[in-house]
Amino acid sequence: MQHIYTLQLVPEVAVHEDEQDILVAGPSGAALRLKRPGSGLRTLLGLLERGGMDRTTLCAKAMTAADREGGADPARLYFVLAEIERKCFVRYTVAGHDRALATLVSIAPAFRLQNVSTAGTFLLSRFAALRRVDREMVIESPIGRARVVIHDGRGAALLSLLAAPRAAADLSAASALDEATTAAFLALLVNAGVVSACAENGRSAEDESVSLRQWEFHDLLFHGRSRLGRHNFPYGATFRFLGELPPLPAMRPAGGLQIALSKPDMSALDTNDVPFSRVSEARRSVRALGERPLSAAQLGDFLYRAARVKELHPADPEGGSPYESTLRPSANGGAMHELEIYLTITRVTGIEPGLYHYDPLGHALERLAAIGASQEALLADGSASAGLSALPDVLITLAARFQRTTWKYQSMAYAAILKNVGALMQQMYLVATAMDLAPCALGGGDSDLFAEAAGLDYYAETSVGEFLLSSRARS
Repeated sequence: MQHIYTLQLVPEVAVHEDEQDILVAGPSGAALRLKRPGSGLRTLLGLLERGGMDRTTLCAKAMTAADREGGADPARLYFVLAEIERKCFVRYTVAGHDRALATLVSIAPAFRLQNVSTAGTFLLSRFAALRRVDREMVIESPIGRARVVIHDGRGAALLSLLAAPRAAADLSAASALDEATTAAFLALLVNAGVVSACAENGRSAEDESVSLRQWEFHDLLFHGRSRLGRHNFPYGATFRFLGELPPLPAMRPAGGLQIALSKPDMSALDTNDVPFSRVSEARRSVRALGERPLSAAQLGDFLYRAARVKELHPADPEGGSPYESTLRPSANGGAMHELEIYLTITRVTGIEPGLYHYDPLGHALERLAAIGASQEALLADGSASAGLSALPDVLITLAARFQRTTWKYQSMAYAAILKNVGALMQQMYLVATAMDLAPCALGGGDSDLFAEAAGLDYYAETSVGEFLLSSRARS
């Protein structure tokens, strides 16, 4: 079924005169060169820039302008319009009672507007997300390659009805919109992947898909938005706050009582340490804890080998590095090293129990708090997560200073943070294995509880990973 939409170039598309040609360029690098365009094509582009006309009206007006030059080529006009659509240079609007109801905007190069039959019933996708973007209300889904901007409250009302299977006629009756407008709006939603047709049993293809049934909403959205292919947001090291906000320093400001930690003899380790292959093969989570507690020397050696700052590089804007960076034992995207290490210590000889922050530059522990209710809850959660019957010697919490990464990276910032967590955890596993300790990474934790325990702003810095460290039981 062919629905009627008005077409308009998206704001990011630019039309340039290039000698005798016209170049139509999109934001993603796609472009269309029109060689020696006549008045018909020029009129078509001008009408598309202004918007408000459907395909038939656009081409009719463009052919009228071309006729005044002494001849029109309808095939070329329709071909150029089809190419402009294929390159995702236009957005599609459906109106009701002379008011715009909704507009579809493609967000991925693979998007193609399809004719949609609106017979039967339809259901809102469980992956659909309605949110505000600037001053517009937008609905989109990681399943689709387009988003729909809702201009009118009647559109939002129709969306609420689609929580259950609905026919187009039912939606039309409920909204006081005519059936043609309702069907066109429904077709836009289907094209955007936010609504699906239902089978006779009232279930959509999405509900029947073995792979989609096993995705949760937040996971699929995170996957689609933190990688390329399903969105057109700026991506990567865009430095979007450069010149607007200062970057966070490489090191978290220290304060309070500090406890100096011992350092291993790295020269001796070069000669006598366990061979890497043996360490790599022996690496595993160990839940059999030793009777003796960790020593302060062991903890100091572990942190030095796993997480100390080896080199601190100042910002060098003229050299292309507008932020401080550090070199540490584990890999980190952009050498940002946004991860902070907190230790909830229950038993380490030479160090009082409590919550501490590790200073990787000074190689020292900063005492933050004694063991209280919040710290006890964190320890209990960690022990339960690992299936332990006793508390670990140390609960290591990895917290991210989020703005350290989001200042530089866009779309992929949180994904990069989680990759950095994995790299640091692997480094801690290898060091603990070489030292014959008992390491165990955890699959998750309570970030809200940790922010409370450490006195942190949840949105500025909180936990993104947990790791248990203890002495190892001897057989």
